[in-house]
Amino acid sequence: MSRLPAGLARDLGRLTHDPLRYVLWAYPWGEEGTALADREGPEPWQRDVLEYVGEQLRAGVSPILVAVASGHGPGKSATMSWLRDWAMATCEDTRGIVTANTKTQLDTKTLPEMAKWHAM
Repeated sequence: MSRLPAGLARDLGRLTHDPLRYVLWAYPWGEEGTALADREGPEPWQRDVLEYVGEQLRAGVSPILVAVASGHGPGKSATMSWLRDWAMATCEDTRGIVTANTKTQLDTKTLPEMAKWHAM
């Protein structure tokens, strides 16, 4: 039995196979007084990744493999944070492992980024 309010549980259930809709629903995009006040949502490439994951889920593909090659700062850790939050919020009994190239990168980049988005 869910401990969530009925409306919240229903909303989250509808987002199980739609990580992009979850990201647009869950974070305060465009809301004044927030860190996202001047943002309308994810960057186009991030939307593509989130849509791809949803498409693969709806098609029954498992595992879903995604690779993003880029330099520093385009939003890879943010995208990973959104996917983690979405999976934990919408998929019962979800578990996962977060990795990075080095422990320093994990401790100074990846985990702080995940904490930032989770707090929003």
